[in-house]
Amino acid sequence: MRIGIQTWGTEGDVRPFFALARALVQRGHTVRLHYTNIDGRSFDGLAAGCGVDARAVAGEYFRTNREKVTARLEELFAMSSPLRQIRGILEASMDPVVDEMFDAASELAADSDLVVGHFMTHPAGAAAAKHRRPYVLVSLQPVLPSRHYAPVGTPDLGRFVNPILWRILGVVLESILRDRVNHVRARGGLTPVRGLLAATLDHAKLVLTAVSPTLFPRPKDWDPRIQISGFLGVDDAAEPWQPEPSLSTFLDAGAPPAFLSFGSMFTLGEQKTLESVRAMVGALVLAGARGVIQAPEHIAITSPSHDSVHFITRAPHAQLFPRCAVIVHHGGAGTTQSAMLAGRPSVVVPHAADQFFWGDRLHVHGFGAKPLNRNALTAESLAVRIRATLDDVAMRARSLEASSRIRAEDGATCAAEHIEGVF
Repeated sequence: MRIGIQTWGTEGDVRPFFALARALVQRGHTVRLHYTNIDGRSFDGLAAGCGVDARAVAGEYFRTNREKVTARLEELFAMSSPLRQIRGILEASMDPVVDEMFDAASELAADSDLVVGHFMTHPAGAAAAKHRRPYVLVSLQPVLPSRHYAPVGTPDLGRFVNPILWRILGVVLESILRDRVNHVRARGGLTPVRGLLAATLDHAKLVLTAVSPTLFPRPKDWDPRIQISGFLGVDDAAEPWQPEPSLSTFLDAGAPPAFLSFGSMFTLGEQKTLESVRAMVGALVLAGARGVIQAPEHIAITSPSHDSVHFITRAPHAQLFPRCAVIVHHGGAGTTQSAMLAGRPSVVVPHAADQFFWGDRLHVHGFGAKPLNRNALTAESLAVRIRATLDDVAMRARSLEASSRIRAEDGATCAAEHIEGVF
């Protein structure tokens, strides 16, 4: 088949679609991937490694307006309401480029047998409808109603109350998204829609939730079209990596270190990033642990140095995490499942949205410490969690056992098989 894929968001929203595209290409399909990265990054190297025809859409906007977008997102992540965050994120990082995204999606759909889109990338759905192409939705976290869990950001109140929470959420999301979706549909000559969730599910032939069933088993009350594929991780072979000599020397010089980074959250405000990195260094010293801290280069240069700490700017999680003892991170879906894939326990410091959900999931299943809210982050509070996690033999054993299960799930191949099974 000729398959068009579109995604939008941070690096964590882009990389999984390269994994899916690579799996589809390896099975003989022709795949084109359009991505809009709100940090303005190019993924040409990853595309080449995956053997995928990929194109960046609207990257120039985010490179040109980096300071403005970053400042707005920093404000949003200081808010306590996930729904206000969603509205603000769309205003800052999708609304200005949505027409360009739709034009790219329309060109993609016109030349494809079917279209695959990130759950939030509604221009892909409109383009598929315009060109009458079958449509597959891919969500990177559980976002569809069920009695068996509550919406992200709300307490789980049980099977009888959770449906009410989902209905309330549906009304709020309708108010945030409906005009935006209908603006794009109008550009494609399509009629407006009401009841977005129902209309979207009616349009989609398949909805894939790309999370590990080890962390989130499929709810029994989901529609049969909604399936769990497993984690969409990029193959090691697609991203060959050798640690630079200084990192290699550090890794070999002692016990496996902790890995510490807040990923894309480190792009949202220099002062907060510097505070976080200083807390990380202090925590490692207090915990008597070695650590690798991934942070922007200009932050690393101005941060305290210590013999037990090594700074890096980037490294593939799949290759580095197995050489570490514990992963300290923000709780993004990709980093969470990369830590589990490596068989390493987590210390999660959630900042916003679904990060709280993943932190709680890891803790409840015994794969991580109790989450530490970003607002409560200090060297002392983080040191306590790092030391306790390093000393927890049972948690290490559970994490290793879970790693075997997740590897057997092979999420990218499973997702490709689901797509082929429908079409």
